[in-house]
Amino acid sequence: MNKEVEVKVKIENFDDIKKKVSTQGRLIKSIRQIDEYYVPFHRDFFAQKPHPTEWLRIRTNLDRVVFEYDKSINKKPDGEQEYAEEYETEISNPEEFRKILKFLDFKKVITVDKKREYWDCGRFEVALDKIKGLGPFIEVEAKNNFFKNNIEAKIECINFLKKLGVKNVEKNHIKKGYPVLLLEKKN
Repeated sequence: MNKEVEVKVKIENFDDIKKKVSTQGRLIKSIRQIDEYYVPFHRDFFAQKPHPTEWLRIRTNLDRVVFEYDKSINKKPDGEQEYAEEYETEISNPEEFRKILKFLDFKKVITVDKKREYWDCGRFEVALDKIKGLGPFIEVEAKNNFFKNNIEAKIECINFLKKLGVKNVEKNHIKKGYPVLLLEKKN
């Protein structure tokens, strides 16, 4: 299990932010990720109100395919969460795995297609995303071993975004996942 503390913000000035990120760290990799989100027939994660607290997805990267389950911990009504628990395993045969999910009455709800750049910025991992149908975003994730607790980690993520020139971070902090944003836009 991995604990994830992150702050996500939609950005308009992608190239400016990327330049500033490049002064704070180094590019790890640029990839395209396809995330397919599923729900079991007996429990629709996207029907959880006011925000989903669980995700089940197949993430396809260039080099591997992973099945993931994420669970938000201490999620508040506004969507804010303390952290998320992530469980994952690599899939050696994705097409067979999709068939298994179908036979077990899992339904694919939505697909998120993103181009992502991972940056190592010391105490933070930064993801610069371009989401098909939504536009550009930045996610700053605190690396666990640098902070005393989750609250401190969240505050430092916000401060790092401000240092990059992201305006009104607290006001513009997006607490919904990309699949929810796409579903809302679709509806």
